Amino acid sequence: MRMLYITPAFQHPKVRGPNRHYHFVRELSQRHEITLLTVARSDIPDEAMEEVTSYTQKLFLFDASGAAYTSTNKALSAVPAVGRQLSQDLLLRRTVAEMRETFEQLLCEESFDVVLFHGKSVFPVIDEAYALPTVTDFCDATSMRIKTKIDYAPVAKRPLLALRYQQMKRREQDIIEKTPYQAFISSRDREAVLGSKSTAEIIPNGLDLQYWKRREDSREPKSLIFTGVMDYAPNHDAAVYLIDEILPLLKSQVPDVKIYIAGRSPKPELVERAKQHPQVIVTGWVDDMRDYLERAAIFVSPLRYASGMQNKLQEALAMEVPIVTTSVAAAGLQINGEDAPLYVGDGAEQFAQRTLELLQSPDEQSRLASASRQFAEEYFDWARSAMQLEKMCYDAVAEFETSSTLPIGG
Repeated sequence: MRMLYITPAFQHPKVRGPNRHYHFVRELSQRHEITLLTVARSDIPDEAMEEVTSYTQKLFLFDASGAAYTSTNKALSAVPAVGRQLSQDLLLRRTVAEMRETFEQLLCEESFDVVLFHGKSVFPVIDEAYALPTVTDFCDATSMRIKTKIDYAPVAKRPLLALRYQQMKRREQDIIEKTPYQAFISSRDREAVLGSKSTAEIIPNGLDLQYWKRREDSREPKSLIFTGVMDYAPNHDAAVYLIDEILPLLKSQVPDVKIYIAGRSPKPELVERAKQHPQVIVTGWVDDMRDYLERAAIFVSPLRYASGMQNKLQEALAMEVPIVTTSVAAAGLQINGEDAPLYVGDGAEQFAQRTLELLQSPDEQSRLASASRQFAEEYFDWARSAMQLEKMCYDAVAEFETSSTLPIGG
C-alpha cells in the first residue's frame, strides 16, 4: 500500500516524547511505501532524522519548535502567565495550516491507498472531505486525563482546565465521526471515549524486550523506584505526592526505606522537597535506567491522573520489578481482559499499605517478578501491534473499494 501518514510530532527514541509511531513507521515501511507528514517540536538529532527518512518515500517536516518563533510569538511569550501558551498555540496553528496545504497538494498530485492519522492537535489537517479511506490511531483519551486532573488542580486553575476538557471532548468527537476505523492503546481509553460497548481495536505499545531485560540481581531490599520525565505534570504530581503523603506512612514501619526518583527534568519544587528527606534520591537524567531498575525491590507509581499506557510500567514489568500503582494507571495495562500482575492502591494510606505488604514478602516479590516478565513477553511486541494497524488499513481499503463500486442506490 501507499500510505499517507500524519503525526503531530517527529518521533524517535532520541527525541523527547512518545515513540509509538516511530515503531509503526519502522515496521510498516518493510512492506509499504510511506509518505510522512510530521512536526518538529524540538531539535532533531541528525542520526534520528536520517533513520526515519530511510523508512519513508517522502518526509515532510513542519517546524513548530522555538527556532520557528516570529517576532509576534516572542512578544506574546513575554506576557505573564498565559503568554507562552498563547505563543505556542499560534505557532502550532500556523504549522497545522502549512501541513493541511501540503496534504491537499499531495492528494491532488499523487496516488495513495490510505490515510493513516494520529494526533488530536493536527486533526484540522484531515478535517475536510477527501476520497480516501482513513485509519485513526486515537491512542489515548486525553479528555479523561484532563478531567481527572481537575480534581487535583489548585482551585484557580480549574476553570481553565474545565474549558480545555470541553474543547478536547469536541475534538475527540470530530475524530470519531471522521472514520469508523479507530485504534486505542487500552480498553480503558476506548471506554472513556466510545463507551463500554465499543469493539474498536486495542493496539498496545510494544517494548524492546531484549533491551529491557534484567542483567543481574542487585536488588536493595528496602528500596523503591519511580521513573519518568519529571516535568511532565502527572509524573511531577505523583512524585510530590509520594514524598509528602506516602513516604511518612512508609517510614513509620520501615524507617530506612529508600526512594529513587529517576528521570530527566525534575522541577525545582521536587528537588527541594527531596532535600528534606535524606533517603529520597532525585537523579535527574540517567544514562541507563536499567541500572536503577535493577537496584529497586519495588516500582512505585502513585499516579493520580493518567491516560494511555504507561511506558514506565511496561519497562518495570519487563525488568521483573514488582509494581505498586494506582487503579487509574493499572487500567491502562489491561489487555484482552487480562490485568497485569501488580498491586493496586488508591489514596495514600492504601498505597502505603500495599507497598509495605510487598516489601515484607520476598516470596511475593519473586512471584510477581516472574509473572511480570511473562506478561511483558506475551503482550508488548511492536511487530504484532504494527500488524494489527496494518490489518485495519487493509480492511479500510477493502471497504472503500467495495462501496466505490456499488451501483447508485445499491
